[in-house]
Amino acid sequence: MGRLRRFVMFVVVVVMVLLAVALPVMAQGLEQEAPVVPSLVEVLAMLAQGLGTGAILAFLFENFGWFQRLEGQAKWWFVFGVSIVLPLLAQVALQFVPAEVWAMLEPYWKALALGFLSWAGSQVAHMWQKSRQ
Repeated sequence: MGRLRRFVMFVVVVVMVLLAVALPVMAQGLEQEAPVVPSLVEVLAMLAQGLGTGAILAFLFENFGWFQRLEGQAKWWFVFGVSIVLPLLAQVALQFVPAEVWAMLEPYWKALALGFLSWAGSQVAHMWQKSRQ
């Protein structure tokens, strides 16, 4: 069960980076050309620069009970550590993973990104409908 939970957390982190990067692209409007979802390498480069780390941490940790059960000081140190480790891991991945691997993962990244955007759209539509009632 621990591996599945770690995998789900990894997917959530990837999705949050996508939310920070691709959702504004989708909001450009329908009169423009089809939006382009940033590549996985582009997203990791942004993450390596620290972009989106706060959004990822806020979403990921604030929605898990184990994090909520931590004391204030423990939360602070944990978020501080992850805020430093996440960009470092992205940089290490960019530096040491061969370009062929990124090319192989790209179609899966695009599928995940577009699936997430569909889910996010459904959540927005749901909240909008709920607010109208």
